[in-house]
Amino acid sequence: MNPHPASAPVLLACAHGTRDERGQRAVAALVEQVRAALPEVDVVDTWVDVQEPDLVARTREHAEHPAVVVPLLLSAGYHVFVDMARAVESTPEHIVAAALGPDRRLAGVMARRLTEALDAAGAPGLAPADRVLMVAAGSSDPRSRDDCELMARYLGDALGTPVTAAYLSAARPSVPDAVAAARAELGRHVERPDSRDADSDPHVPGSDPHPAQCEEGTPDDAGRVLLVPYLLAPGFFHGRVLAAGGDVAAEPLLVHPGSVPPELVELTVEHYREAVSRA
Repeated sequence: MNPHPASAPVLLACAHGTRDERGQRAVAALVEQVRAALPEVDVVDTWVDVQEPDLVARTREHAEHPAVVVPLLLSAGYHVFVDMARAVESTPEHIVAAALGPDRRLAGVMARRLTEALDAAGAPGLAPADRVLMVAAGSSDPRSRDDCELMARYLGDALGTPVTAAYLSAARPSVPDAVAAARAELGRHVERPDSRDADSDPHVPGSDPHPAQCEEGTPDDAGRVLLVPYLLAPGFFHGRVLAAGGDVAAEPLLVHPGSVPPELVELTVEHYREAVSRA
């Protein structure tokens, strides 16, 4: 860390926190890039959950200096409006900046991640018949859901196709429901275990015992369910995206190993500077 410059408030880069080592390293790489972009600022990493030192400890550590908490979170919900607000309430010179999203630049990163995932799978590019789900963590705060719905529209604009927001917790539609609805819309229902027609009965010689899970015979123009995580980094939630039953699932905004998207650095720096200008 840099010594405290006399004129620049500390930037407390506050992520959620994760036990996933790849996620930890991906977020650390983002913070390091922000340090490089702001050499005159003391950029300090911290978290609201799981990892330490947490934000309360960091605000105490830097209580004698002006500071801006920049949420490394994609939408504003409980962690921003409650956890972070409480952490700074006893220190008048500490303020909380806006969350990273919603912002069209994040949609651009997600669109790239989808293209990368399709390329890595050796699959054709996005087709008109495909159904795209933007998968967010979810929050009970309606403001967070509004942010996610707006991001789904931004992603749709970036991809040139409609995008549906789906949620891993606390909000609707859930990811399983959204995947099921997309498959139903495509006319590709998962066979029920008690289906006994001649095409799927495992007791009929020559039949396919798993027709609904076998995509090789699906026509290219039938459409696919494509999952695009609106998640910052690898971790528990991204594992649930991978297990959600999409035909292709993209990576989160940050990956490890991999380069940090410049858009995330830009947004972090912008939100810090905007908060400083309002202080």
